[in-house]
Amino acid sequence: MNHAIVMAAQQFLGFELCSALLERGWTVTAVDDDEEPKDKWMEIGRNANIQYVPSHAWNRELPAECRLFLPYYDQYKGNKLECISLIDHIYENNEDFPEIVQIFSNLTERTREIKSRKTAVATFYLPTLYGVHQPSHFLFSQVLQGREDEELHYADDPSGAIYVKDAAKCIIKHSGKHGTYSLKPLSDNSWKEALSYITDETITPSMQAGRLKGDSITVHPSKSHESILNEQKERMNAL
Repeated sequence: MNHAIVMAAQQFLGFELCSALLERGWTVTAVDDDEEPKDKWMEIGRNANIQYVPSHAWNRELPAECRLFLPYYDQYKGNKLECISLIDHIYENNEDFPEIVQIFSNLTERTREIKSRKTAVATFYLPTLYGVHQPSHFLFSQVLQGREDEELHYADDPSGAIYVKDAAKCIIKHSGKHGTYSLKPLSDNSWKEALSYITDETITPSMQAGRLKGDSITVHPSKSHESILNEQKERMNAL
């Protein structure tokens, strides 16, 4: 199998899944709600192995031999992505379905996960992801933007912080294993450790740490917190 369909392809995790799949030689159909690719899409460059399709123009075909990636992680604060919502409808009316990879935040309250005997499902739960393009609903992004304490409203899971590129590569590596898994950082204090590189203030998490679900997979960092956050800050300053 070397064909992947990635929903929410221009969102934070969805974009990194597309990039990591291409690095591993997959052919990718990238689906998102926007009519045209965003500026960051240029980072992928010209690549004959990827096709971007707006959700309204997607033919809704799901070949049984492909692998479907559903990063529910990229839906937050009630922000529902049409491209992901389409899958629920298709699933209810389709007998033949590909392998599914569904990805949630540890803090998700989603109860309707896809669980079926007619298709192979791999489910991943993640703590806070960070790196370039991190959305503004995360604490690291807000601190780097210079927001004051009284303005901080964020959706971080303080149980850990994982570089988004490392998370994407780990998910793809294990996506053929059917079951439920939680990605965890190498250090149990990684969220506070990363935060210490961008602020001297003591910030008490607004959310309780999410609980691990299923089997845990430790993600070994490819870069230091400092270098990742420096890249994130430089990119934000350049915008």
